[in-house]
Amino acid sequence: MKDTTVHSLVIGRVLLEKAAPLCTSNDRYLASAGLVILQDALELLFYALLIEIGVDETKNLESKSFDELIGELKREDVKIPKSGTLKALNKQRLLTKHYAQVAEPATVGTYYDAGILALELAVESVTGKSLSDIFLSDLLEKGDAKEYLQNAERLIKKGQYLEALIDIRKTIFLEFEKGYSVYGWRDVEKAESGSPFASYMRGGLRAPYWTRNKAWIEENVKDPIDYIQIDYERWRLDAMEWGINTAELQNLRRLTPEVFRAEEKSEWCIKYDADFPANEGTLANAKYCLDKAIGVVLKKQEHERTSRSRKRDQPFVPPTIYSGDSVYKTASEASKVVHVISDKFEYTVQEVVSGFEPAKHFLHIAGSTIEKTAEGFSKEYVLGFLPVRQETTGS
Repeated sequence: MKDTTVHSLVIGRVLLEKAAPLCTSNDRYLASAGLVILQDALELLFYALLIEIGVDETKNLESKSFDELIGELKREDVKIPKSGTLKALNKQRLLTKHYAQVAEPATVGTYYDAGILALELAVESVTGKSLSDIFLSDLLEKGDAKEYLQNAERLIKKGQYLEALIDIRKTIFLEFEKGYSVYGWRDVEKAESGSPFASYMRGGLRAPYWTRNKAWIEENVKDPIDYIQIDYERWRLDAMEWGINTAELQNLRRLTPEVFRAEEKSEWCIKYDADFPANEGTLANAKYCLDKAIGVVLKKQEHERTSRSRKRDQPFVPPTIYSGDSVYKTASEASKVVHVISDKFEYTVQEVVSGFEPAKHFLHIAGSTIEKTAEGFSKEYVLGFLPVRQETTGS
């Protein structure tokens, strides 16, 4: 597929997301605004499909009107159902945009349904793929989340709507809910003081702090799904940062079965209301959830792609002269000794930092070890500050 087509499809999708809530509103002014955006999106996408076919190589498409673009697609044997309705849509858009004539919400809703139907069939006719499959194949990053969405689309085609909704929710768990799992804290006593490194290894740091201990979990976790403890303020702020509509994200959680996976190799746990299959296990709900799931995951991944991090091609290799040296709680030799460098531990150096006495420098290190015991295996972690020896600085 041509890059121009893919880019246009992405832009068109954004416009359609803006148009959808407006076109389905009962407010005449909101519906009229949605109609204008809807027509812009369809015109952009029809134009992109003609470029994908190669019609732009022989004809000047820039001068073509909306109705003429539909005509060109038909001449290329592209299926455009409801073309009469689409032409009426364009006429109403002209009246609304240039003559301030307000459209009726019911009429706009009909135009929206016709536009989406025409677009889906036109895209499949030109590319051989559904619109959702294009986003899944060409835009989402490889990984479990993408594979579950791709499988959900296959299940929808087979009519297995409940199973498709379960796979969609697995993606939501992996991309959004996993960070709220307190499973790793189920054996941690409330008063136990662990290092930040150990806390990071347990996961679930997005969950409310009071849920991250053994006593709370034993009292409140009644089934595996309860390990997921959402901090809704953080949930809302994260969604805003990613550019995701929080209502859509909550709809996805509400309209799909709940799922949980303790660890990467663990089996999935599923939970849903007894009447869920009859009420929500439908084609319409499955298609809605698949479309919205693709949209929210795409936005999150796009945000992550724009974040730039430092290159780490040349890792810092610490010298081996520190065996037996003390590791301190803070960047000061006056603070508490929390560890002594040992051959039994593996260490990584995270930072080089000046101490509270600027003339002294420290390595901010993390270390871990695993020992076999009669009960199984014992893990130990350490995080602290190791004074830099002058031999390693060249001074």
